[in-house]
Amino acid sequence: MKLQSFQHYSHDLERGVHDTWITARVKSALALAKPSLGLQIHVKTQGGTVALSGRVNTHKQCEQAVGLARSVQGVVEVDARELLTHVFTPGSIPEPPSAEESPENRSSSSTRMDDK
Repeated sequence: MKLQSFQHYSHDLERGVHDTWITARVKSALALAKPSLGLQIHVKTQGGTVALSGRVNTHKQCEQAVGLARSVQGVVEVDARELLTHVFTPGSIPEPPSAEESPENRSSSSTRMDDK
């Protein structure tokens, strides 16, 4: 019984080390391609599946991040559902969200579209 337990623990440890290695390689690839990508994107790996999250400025940066993650050896799949792109209305100046502001308390000007 102890041998099986040790082998199971050893396998889990090996998988965890492998996932950590993949995460480091993906973060390095992002930072080398464009330093701001490495800072804007969070990377987590579980079982070879890389999850990207955070915010990027353009869809092109999102596609670039997914492509870079896929290019890393050992990556089985890339999940970019939590990787968001800033969306700006032409002619408007975006304001960062306030931590104190809840969706119910937002002014109507922050939720309606400009008719221009």
